[in-house]
Amino acid sequence: MLKTAGLVEKPMTEQTIVRVLEDPRQIELFDDPPYARILVILRNGELNIKEIHRRFNRNYEDKKALSSIYRYIEKLTELDLVYVSKEVRKRRHLTESYYSRTGKFFVFSDKDILKATAGLFSQVYDLDEEKEQELEKLLLEYDKKRLRLDGDFYRDYSQMLLETEKEYGFKILAEAICIMRQILYPRKYPELGKNIFEFLENAKGPSVVK
Repeated sequence: MLKTAGLVEKPMTEQTIVRVLEDPRQIELFDDPPYARILVILRNGELNIKEIHRRFNRNYEDKKALSSIYRYIEKLTELDLVYVSKEVRKRRHLTESYYSRTGKFFVFSDKDILKATAGLFSQVYDLDEEKEQELEKLLLEYDKKRLRLDGDFYRDYSQMLLETEKEYGFKILAEAICIMRQILYPRKYPELGKNIFEFLENAKGPSVVK
């Protein structure tokens, strides 16, 4: 442990560059303003509760009490979106916790969305139940490959993406990356969705799409 000026600092688990979220309870918090605001505040580094509280209320109409910030942090920690990255033991045996995001960037992988996508394809291409289940498995494989590519993208352009998130917010950044992915990935990684296209082409003739 590092000793400085009468303090003892205890480093905790390291933050990952990209954190893939699959739990709907985690994803829902990004649409809840107080939780989303705290995640934005913790974008660039670790802070203690008082620092988070001060920044939370800065230029913000819906100001919160310190006790509310404690509750929000507890929920974010419980759902593994935030963790104690450092504990500083002060004089008189008091310990102060500092918090960070578990991932510098968060990306979503929602299996319900993949299931709904398989269902839509099944209706459009008039697939039977067995083929729909097969398609769902192919979509899961596609999503895993896509997430690996997303991880490389976030690592290669992390600083640029952080600046964009700071300017526009998390949700707009996520939508912008989604559009970039739709444009770039088919050309850059033509094999990514090839097995899905081949599966659909060999399935029954589409009832809507020609």
